[in-house]
Amino acid sequence: MTMLYNELFDRLERARWQLQTDIPFDDIDRSKLSDQWVHDLRQICLTELSALYATEMFLRDFYADIDFCSFKHYLTLRRYLEHLGQTFDDERELPRLRLTFAEGPAIETLTMHFVGEQRLAHWYTAFSNNAPEPVLGLIFKTLAADELRHAACYASYLRKAVNNRPECLPDILRMALWMLRTTNDAPKHPTMITEPSVVSMLEDPEYTSRMLNMYLPGRDHEGPMQRRVLALMSELSGERLEKVKDLLPMIRSTQVA
Repeated sequence: MTMLYNELFDRLERARWQLQTDIPFDDIDRSKLSDQWVHDLRQICLTELSALYATEMFLRDFYADIDFCSFKHYLTLRRYLEHLGQTFDDERELPRLRLTFAEGPAIETLTMHFVGEQRLAHWYTAFSNNAPEPVLGLIFKTLAADELRHAACYASYLRKAVNNRPECLPDILRMALWMLRTTNDAPKHPTMITEPSVVSMLEDPEYTSRMLNMYLPGRDHEGPMQRRVLALMSELSGERLEKVKDLLPMIRSTQVA
């Protein structure tokens, strides 16, 4: 069986960026940031702190897969906020966000995170384009690129899964369809879909919907992100899927087959 880890590790290493040198924290202009931006940025920062639990979820559901077994985004956002005078108590914040997730099917966990990374990259790109302060715009642009790389890695594992076990394709398509059916007022991301969720335990659990309605208004803004997800679903299924609604008949046909 071909292992993906070495190839993916080399690919990610080539794109590695340095927190200490690639983000010009000393150039931050606090005067360009409203208090609301600082508040919302703090919520995003704490949400990124929950990356530990996404890792835990993967280690749990992929325990038997030797080929699958960061706090970097949190640290970057925290350092930015500290330049604005914000303070953090990691020993208090992390336990407050502590969640234990019920065990789930590994292929559905993988698909959920693939779509989630695509969506987070879409959000961070919008935040970058609308950031009132240049260093913050650079940070969100950098994080968005990371999320797309993460999604590309997950896509590689989904291809491997379907190649090894074609019968898992309906589960991938079902989870993709469920994740793509979303709204700004009820967004779907791994940090938001459980009850309780990481975001629901923050001091301001409504921050995501507020920011999405402000910086990504309208029902059709997810078109670019949906096309990226559908491109992979088309590849896996061998059929051209152009719209989210195309997934349902494909799911039915694969179940019959």
